[in-house]
Amino acid sequence: MLHRLLSTVILLVVCIAVNAQGTCIISGNIADCRLSDGKKIKNVYLTRVGDAGRQVKVATAKVSKGKYTLKYELAQDEPVLLYSITGFGDGVGIELFVEPGEVTVTTESALNPNESFVSGTPSNDTYAEYKAILSNREHEVARMIASLEEEKGKVWVESAEGQSTIKRMVAKEKIKTESMLLRFFIDHNESPMTPLEVERVLLPKLSATYAEQMTKAISSSLHNHPYYHSFRNKVLASNMKVGNEVPDIALPLLNGNVKHLTDFRGKYVVLNFWANGCNKSKEMFGELQNLYDVIKEKNNEIVIISFALESDAMAWESGIKTNNADHDGWIHACDILGTESPAAKMFAVEKTPKIVLIEPEGLAVSLDMDIDELVIRVEQIMSGDLYYLDQEK
Repeated sequence: MLHRLLSTVILLVVCIAVNAQGTCIISGNIADCRLSDGKKIKNVYLTRVGDAGRQVKVATAKVSKGKYTLKYELAQDEPVLLYSITGFGDGVGIELFVEPGEVTVTTESALNPNESFVSGTPSNDTYAEYKAILSNREHEVARMIASLEEEKGKVWVESAEGQSTIKRMVAKEKIKTESMLLRFFIDHNESPMTPLEVERVLLPKLSATYAEQMTKAISSSLHNHPYYHSFRNKVLASNMKVGNEVPDIALPLLNGNVKHLTDFRGKYVVLNFWANGCNKSKEMFGELQNLYDVIKEKNNEIVIISFALESDAMAWESGIKTNNADHDGWIHACDILGTESPAAKMFAVEKTPKIVLIEPEGLAVSLDMDIDELVIRVEQIMSGDLYYLDQEK
């Protein structure tokens, strides 16, 4: 009895210590370790998605007799994010949330790691419930098709009438499942899984109004989380028009620091997207230089942010100097992703240059303004003529 009590106390202390230290311990078991080439899996890796969607390995573990243990120390205030256990080949892995605590991963076969069962921490338990809903739909559809085939025969199932019947059944189950998922997301609106999966699964099917309501339904405790930020940005981008709030894009600076568009709330922002190989971008810089000279004495009210669509940092820096745009108070940003930049996609940049004018509360005054009109509008704003308020009406 005493031994059992001591074991319980020790286990409790260990669990408290793990959570207090921000440590995630992942214990895995693979029943069949054989890979597609017949060899047994030797190592597994804990990976996360880095810049430009690259997989970054953050921990490694040897697989011995099907068992492995991965350990990851979370930094102070590091958000709970979805990672993957990789090493199975063919680009497949096991998705799981990394958060303080002990996670158990059970895998039947190394050939099908995506069918693993993950449990042990709040986010992973919630994620398992969510995936069970999706899995149940697949099983139900398969059951109904098998039942039809048994009742009416394979020939009928493959006929035009049979295929039409199956499509209706699948559509019905899909709608039923999406309704269940919606309720599930609302009931788990404090889980980081919710904004991630709403964006991945439901957002393409939601109207702009409904999507906006979903952003409001997510707990305020997640409003600083990267997944909520991404989800809300996608919603804003899908309904971007004059008078609406613009997405909050990241602004990687020349000095290595990163700012965000929301850091400039309280100021008017002239946001221009440009590229070195674009002659019109070069012409625009001359006009922006004139505008800078006009507003530099009022840089507490108006700021110019130039976002380069470049894939080479040296070319970006060289372009700034060549275009004589290296001035105090003139913000330069680039994520070195060229036309694949998420910022460019958020603002639907199809060609450069593109100029966006944003008012102090983050609402779009114009989403594609030519430079001559921009100069006129900035002069109006500086004189106190808030013309755009009448324009919105």
